Amino acid sequence: MGSNETYQFVRDHYGEYAKRYDTYGDLENSRKVAQAFGYPLDELASIPDGANLGVSCGNPLVTAKLAKGEVVVDLGSGGGFDVFLAANKVGPDGKAIGVDISKDMLELARKNAEKSGVSNVSFIEALITSIPLPSDSVDCVISNCVINLVPEADKPMVFKEIFRLLKPGGRASISDILAKTELPAEFKSSMALYISCIAGASQVKDYERYLKEAGFKETLFVDKRNDLNLYKEGCLSDKFTQQKSSSSCCDGALPLAQEAVSDAGCCSASCCKAPPTSQHAGPDAGCCSTSCCKADPPTSQKAVAALADIDINEWVSSFQIYAVKPSD
Repeated sequence: MGSNETYQFVRDHYGEYAKRYDTYGDLENSRKVAQAFGYPLDELASIPDGANLGVSCGNPLVTAKLAKGEVVVDLGSGGGFDVFLAANKVGPDGKAIGVDISKDMLELARKNAEKSGVSNVSFIEALITSIPLPSDSVDCVISNCVINLVPEADKPMVFKEIFRLLKPGGRASISDILAKTELPAEFKSSMALYISCIAGASQVKDYERYLKEAGFKETLFVDKRNDLNLYKEGCLSDKFTQQKSSSSCCDGALPLAQEAVSDAGCCSASCCKAPPTSQHAGPDAGCCSTSCCKADPPTSQKAVAALADIDINEWVSSFQIYAVKPSD
C-alpha cells in the first residue's frame, strides 16, 4: 500500500473511531488509560468529555514544560485531548493549535472546544508532514501516539516540519510507540496492526536518525515501559469495535447500508450491498448478520482479532522523546 492509500486508510479508520466514540465512548476507561500513561486525575477533570479518546501512549506535556504565553502545536490532535490541557498551561495569552487529517476528528474537537468555551485553541486540517503555519513561530511541538501512523518513507518529513515550525531554542516533546526489534514481515503487512500503532512503529535508531537529519542536535529517549496491553480493554476491545448500531442501520436500502459502513464501522462496503431485509440481523448481531458480513469484517474488528494472541509489550514500547532546536 502506497503512502496516499495509507493516509486515506488512517483517515477513514480514525474518522469512524471519532464518530463511534461520540456515541459509544467509554469515558471511565479513557480516564483509566490516560492515568496509566501519566495524566493526573485533576487535569483530566478540567477538559470536556469526549476530548480524551483513550488512545494515548504517554504524556508529552510532562516534558514539554509549557509556560504562560507560549504557542504549542499538537500533531495528530484527535478530539483535542492534549490541546485543551496545553491551553490551560499556556493561558489566555498563549495558543494551543491542533493538527489532524480527519474531518470527523476535527469536528469532534471543535465541538469539544465549543462546549469548553476556551478561546485560545484552534484546529487545522493538514498532514503533519506539511502544516500551514509560519516557520520559526512555535515554542513547542507535542504529539501523542501519532507519528507511528505516518508511512516510514514520510517520517523524515515530519521531523523536518517540526524543526521548521519551532523557534530557535524551541522544543519537541513526543510520546510514541517504538519497536523493540525488527518486526516480522507479517506484522508489517497487516493494516489491522498498523492502525493499532504496532506495524508502523520505528526503531529507536531510526527515530534518532530522523531527528539528527532534521537538524536537532540533542535528543533524549526514555522507555516508559507502560503496559500497552491496556489497549485491549479499551479502544481495541470487542465492546467498543463491535457496538450495536441503531435499528435503522441496515434496514434494507443500499444508502442505509453505506451509512452503516461510515457511521457504525461494522460492515465493509463490499459486504453490505443491500441484501434482503430478512438477512439483516436484529439487535443481537450488531449491524449485519454473519451471512451479510462474514466475508470482510471491518479493520477495527480485525485489529481485535490480530491482537488477541499478541503480547504487545513483547514487540513495542511507549517512549518519551525530547529534542531542542539549536538557538545558534
